[in-house]
Amino acid sequence: MIRATRFAFSLLVATALVGPMSVGMAVAEPPSAKAQPVYVLSIQTDDADDQAEALTQALRSRVRQAQGWSLLESPQSFEMLSIALKCPPRPDAGCLQRIGDQLHTDRYMWGTMVKRPAGQVTADLHMWTRGKGDMDVAEAYSDNLKDASDESLRGVAARLFAKLTGGVSGGTVVVHAGSGKGTVLVDGVERGALDGGMARVDVPTGSHTITVRVPGFDAQSQTATVAMAGDQDLNFTLNPVAAPPTEPAPGPSARRVGEWTAIAVGGALLATGVVMGVKWIIDYNHGKDLQNQVSSNNRDACQTQDSTQAQQLCQTSHTVTTDYTLAWIFGGAGVAALGTGVLLLMTDHSAKDEAPAADQGPQAKPRLDVIPQVGATSASLGLRLTF
Repeated sequence: MIRATRFAFSLLVATALVGPMSVGMAVAEPPSAKAQPVYVLSIQTDDADDQAEALTQALRSRVRQAQGWSLLESPQSFEMLSIALKCPPRPDAGCLQRIGDQLHTDRYMWGTMVKRPAGQVTADLHMWTRGKGDMDVAEAYSDNLKDASDESLRGVAARLFAKLTGGVSGGTVVVHAGSGKGTVLVDGVERGALDGGMARVDVPTGSHTITVRVPGFDAQSQTATVAMAGDQDLNFTLNPVAAPPTEPAPGPSARRVGEWTAIAVGGALLATGVVMGVKWIIDYNHGKDLQNQVSSNNRDACQTQDSTQAQQLCQTSHTVTTDYTLAWIFGGAGVAALGTGVLLLMTDHSAKDEAPAADQGPQAKPRLDVIPQVGATSASLGLRLTF
């Protein structure tokens, strides 16, 4: 009863499809010299619907991945077409020709499936090619394979497809690497992309070097020996790539530090000596003014100190002597230190050998400026160091 109902429904749908709407079938890719278009029609069965549907989808997925092939899409099943075109129960050459004409194609896959004892099903698949006739292969496998994404079922589809297409000289490498995206290289050439850490790559039979590239990770290449129409699983361990160590910027050398320290100390000492020299000049002139105010009989003002002018003259005399002495001490030490620093800087060949960076303009030479400031009753000296 179920078979009769399915037959009647198929006849009704097929009659509608073969009519005016039959020209509306979609093509995934236009035929070309590089991609041969092929239909994969739903596998016909009476007692293994789930297994037949899963194998049909696995075959279509295999065609999409296979190089040199293009999957054509059609809403019609082989059962619908055979009923509508009044084919015999076992389709003959004329029937298969009419189905090809109806689909406007030069090749299509079709097949049947039956359940077997001991929990197995047998798939009998065919590839019809215009001008070459029909080619068929068969394989039995477990009836537990009901998921098109199951790796075992995908292997079955790969073997059947290889046999139907004349024995493709290659197999498939199934790559597992983490859970993200990346690329797969075969013998140094990019051949696939990781999606969710997995990729299926078709390769010729033989030995090949498989490499994965995942951003931020490193993985060691592996060698895969692929058999005809076989699948080989490769699991890659991803190791985080350590950031390259950063080298600390080179600091100034001890000689360079000594050079500029000597220049800075020498400049400070020289500035102090100049300030003391200016102060000595001011105090000396003030002392001369006081000397004119003291009586000529008071030759030694520090001994008599009989007047305010004599006391001031005595104090100023000591101050002038101190200023004079300190001016020579600080000035001499400053000249010595500053001269030593400049001499070391001028003879420092390591500084001359340092080439400026390519993106930097000419660098200005260091310069030390002494800026004296003299007032009516005071004086000061400033230093300006320009790098």
